[in-house]
Amino acid sequence: MKEKKIIIITAVLNALVASLKLILGITFSFSTLIADSIQSFIDFFTDLISMVTNRIGKRRANKTYPFGYGQVYYLSNLLTGVLLFLIGIFIIYQVCTAENKFTPNITVLLMLIVVLALKWIVIELLQRYSKSSKNELMVESYRESMADFISTCVVIVVLLFSFVEEYLPIHINIDMIGSICMAIYVFYTSIKMIISNIQGILINDEHNDEIKEDIMKELEHFKDLRIKNLRIIKISYYYSVYLQIDVDDNIKIKDFLKIEKKIKQRIRSINNLIKFIDVEPL
Repeated sequence: MKEKKIIIITAVLNALVASLKLILGITFSFSTLIADSIQSFIDFFTDLISMVTNRIGKRRANKTYPFGYGQVYYLSNLLTGVLLFLIGIFIIYQVCTAENKFTPNITVLLMLIVVLALKWIVIELLQRYSKSSKNELMVESYRESMADFISTCVVIVVLLFSFVEEYLPIHINIDMIGSICMAIYVFYTSIKMIISNIQGILINDEHNDEIKEDIMKELEHFKDLRIKNLRIIKISYYYSVYLQIDVDDNIKIKDFLKIEKKIKQRIRSINNLIKFIDVEPL
């Protein structure tokens, strides 16, 4: 199954999961579930961004962007992080203004089990595809879906505690505590994403000697190749290789393109994470 189909299927399932959570949360005034549903919508939003950024990020380098368009991954993840932070603020606002009239209901529990089953399908699809294709975007989507699965399990725990809330020695609003914990988790995740992606945008020159040595060894197969400059740049999950080579003034374009094709094939065989390669003749 192709990457695009996987993303579409998981996006549809994530939208269904998020919608079910939101409907249940609003219907039964379950603040923790409403907070969790908003986070699930971010998971769906991330799937949509992945489809766009994956297409843009694979564009060939040019004079305007000599190292390619890979930084779009950082920008999209940064946007997601900012949205998550705003959602954390909304969750806190909701906790402070909600009337907290939630009454435990077995229907909510059964529907959450259905939600977990749907989410598990998403996890299985992403895990199998990411292993077979070694696609880091799929790996990241898998991690996000797993985090969403765990957060839904936490919601179920909150729900189960709500059934015995009136029997506790001290009356505690379990729903409010669950919502606050969810907000703290959202804040932690968003701040971590914002910091890491800002660092990726500002400092993305990767000094990876091991990959550089492997590339140099592969290029030794080209006896007459004279390398002037080799740079490896980490762009989100992937690596971009920028190679400058010295060529004869009278070389034909057709001959250079053949050499370029062979160089790219050699470099890509080294590491699956090397996605962007630009060869510039001097």
